[in-house]
Amino acid sequence: MYIFVSDFDRTLTCEKDGFKIREDVAEVINEFSKSYPFFVVTGRERKFLNVLAKGLEPTGWVIENGAIVIYQDKEYITVNKEWFKERENIINFLSAKGINYSVGEVIIYVNNAHIELFNGLPTSVSVEWNRSDAMILPKGVNKGHGVLFIKNSLGFKGKIVAIGDSQNDIPMFQVADVKVAVKNALDTVKSMADIVLPKDDGEGVKEFLLNILKGEVTL
Repeated sequence: MYIFVSDFDRTLTCEKDGFKIREDVAEVINEFSKSYPFFVVTGRERKFLNVLAKGLEPTGWVIENGAIVIYQDKEYITVNKEWFKERENIINFLSAKGINYSVGEVIIYVNNAHIELFNGLPTSVSVEWNRSDAMILPKGVNKGHGVLFIKNSLGFKGKIVAIGDSQNDIPMFQVADVKVAVKNALDTVKSMADIVLPKDDGEGVKEFLLNILKGEVTL
């Protein structure tokens, strides 16, 4: 048995489409999810996915870079309650430095950032990157953490197949049994992959999933 987990931006969707899921890609994922557990694991907030992922119905979602898991109409916050007090301190830290940020249900985002901005953050937090965008969460909370929550807390059995493209997908790859990179993935992600797909983002994932359903791919 396998559990499939996939990033969203630049993995299921592409920038030229405004990161909106294509109907044909959504249809394949929806059909695939009838045969295999398939979770979308993304740094995105719910409010953006409500617009960008219309028609997409996977087994479940891991959003805000591992902080929130949604499965069977239930939601699980995977961070300690103490985080929300600490988040206020981090917000004050960013504001004092004049750093623009946005706050999700759990996460803090800083777009177009560079690492020097975060000098002085407490060691109890970590900064995860997606290209040039930064995400701040408690240390140890990342996409890999969210995927392990699916397996250990929700009771899913089987090997993990992870599909991704960028830096914040690396923790997801680190807990996966099979690592799959789309053609447009960063070189660091491709270097970790067991499989590099011959096509970019959603087109590559769609073909990969269809080939599994046809029995043409051995994992």
